[in-house]
Amino acid sequence: MLLCQITDLHVTRPNTLACARVDTARALRQAIAAIERLSPRPDAVIATGDLVDTPYPSEYEVLRECLAGLSIPLYLVVGNHDHREWLREAFPDHAYLRTGGEFVQYRVDLGPLTVLALDTQNPPRPGGRLCETRLAWLDEQLHACAARPTVVAMHHPPFDTGIHWMDGMGLCAQSREGFARVMSRHRHVERVICGHLHRSIHASVQGAPGVLASTCVSTAHQITLDLAADAPESIMLEPPGFALHLWQPGAGLRTHMACVGRYDGPYTFEGEPVS
Repeated sequence: MLLCQITDLHVTRPNTLACARVDTARALRQAIAAIERLSPRPDAVIATGDLVDTPYPSEYEVLRECLAGLSIPLYLVVGNHDHREWLREAFPDHAYLRTGGEFVQYRVDLGPLTVLALDTQNPPRPGGRLCETRLAWLDEQLHACAARPTVVAMHHPPFDTGIHWMDGMGLCAQSREGFARVMSRHRHVERVICGHLHRSIHASVQGAPGVLASTCVSTAHQITLDLAADAPESIMLEPPGFALHLWQPGAGLRTHMACVGRYDGPYTFEGEPVS
């Protein structure tokens, strides 16, 4: 089972750049083209939030047009930049978006693997929250799929990263504690996959021994890697990318990060092209 994760697409309205610099729709199309070239092909793609930038309904129209180039089954997760109802209206054929009541959260079984998408949005604040209703839903779903290896997908990561200004708009401490309490009761979670940070970061879920959470690079721009306490809010135009989560029986989940772009190679260690 090969699951591709894209995140923080931040698609903007036509003729508008994110952060006054980044053509995020073009970047997303390039990412999709790179995913379509993969061999073996992913079994599914999951987009872990911040699908659009502002949001405007027109941004969801552009997002849908961009994603039309993807021939692999796609699952969408909300981030703090998203709008739940406009997302549902833009993707009426994605019936799973309406199975979580007020929240955009759902279960999908992909072969031997279960994915639980969890809604961490807390509008209008940029930070994330998990209320008791959402935590109860997560606990119930984890009980229901206890016999299956499971991935939890959510936008805000359940850990502080050391990028202080981003941590200030992360998942709130009370929600992290509640999330850890739920996760500690279940031993079949292979990974918690997140967005929001525009970087690849891995950390244990404090209070839930053995549970690993990770974030993924953006298909567009990245958050500057600056761990100083007074670091300014800024982005870097580092290579965009996506994650490939490979699950196999007896081996569990392994993650590979891929950069979007055309690069020389592959070559043998003697410098010869690999045919």
